[in-house]
Amino acid sequence: MTPLETADLLTVEFPELCEALHAPQTCTSLYRQLDCFADFTRRAVAGGELDLLRHCFAVADSLLRRADRYLSAAIETAYLHCLHLDGSTYGNQLARQLMPVGLYQAYARSHGNMLP
Repeated sequence: MTPLETADLLTVEFPELCEALHAPQTCTSLYRQLDCFADFTRRAVAGGELDLLRHCFAVADSLLRRADRYLSAAIETAYLHCLHLDGSTYGNQLARQLMPVGLYQAYARSHGNMLP
């Protein structure tokens, strides 16, 4: 999946990200796009918007399932790492309870030494 395809998919799911994802400095970089998406997801956590958070996780899981190696690595190193859920018990509970299984497995692999 190309950066443009990823930006388009995320924009369909989250129209409020359109401007940020299609900005010149972001539209050609999967890592910057996924960092932007992680920031959006963090705001859902901070705002207590659990339905939006669940939707964010579902979209991230969908991306991960259809990912090539490059996109998979970007999701694991940019999106999951930039969520910053690993620093709190609450964050770990959200991950465990709301992430689809595939996304949680990737999260656990990259944060395995930090999970209780």
